[in-house]
Amino acid sequence: MEFIGESVEQALEKARQYYGSDELEYEVISEKRGLLRNEVVIKAWVISPESVAEQLVSALLKAMGKTGSVHAEQIDDQLHIRVDGEDLGVLIGKHGSFLDTFESFVRYIIRVRFPEIAHVDVDVMNYKQKRISQLEDMVEQSVQKTRKTKRPATLPPMLRWERREIHRIVSEKYPAFESKSTGYDPNRRVQIFLRTGAGSDSGKDQGNKSGANAEYKQGERKRDE
Repeated sequence: MEFIGESVEQALEKARQYYGSDELEYEVISEKRGLLRNEVVIKAWVISPESVAEQLVSALLKAMGKTGSVHAEQIDDQLHIRVDGEDLGVLIGKHGSFLDTFESFVRYIIRVRFPEIAHVDVDVMNYKQKRISQLEDMVEQSVQKTRKTKRPATLPPMLRWERREIHRIVSEKYPAFESKSTGYDPNRRVQIFLRTGAGSDSGKDQGNKSGANAEYKQGERKRDE
């Protein structure tokens, strides 16, 4: 939103009144000085996790010589950042390796500024959404194998965010199963196994669903954040 005043402070005061907040950041768009009147145009916005994230990621894109649209959305204590554009494969890297590093850097900056944000997620050109679909298929195959053999299924080494998704998928879709992470990066991986005393994905296990998600919430999440 742009605001006009005879000085930066006057334009900024209009912005404060408009937003009803003193927590603003601004950028001077233009400044004209005349004999009778000065005119300053600023662009002002409320400081928020979304605005800081969008500016941060946009600045990083510019520094890398890339262009793209950045959209951030806060849901409760989580911040989701989406980056769209062309020729952004460098932000993803081989098998998402650079995206994992990029996300970690952005997460660190955001949480220094906004400690109340518990989790930051960055997706580039819907790479993660496509990968999640593959992970869901992988979990389904592992669950079927474990149900048949009664032995844990061990998945290949994965990035941190991929392991988080595996834990989430198991916890939400397969209440008779549990998952845990084993090993150390870069070879840390997830095992999927039947709950003790569980013979099927029956509704009776729903009450212990929080237990299936404990490793995700306390172990994997702490490691990633």
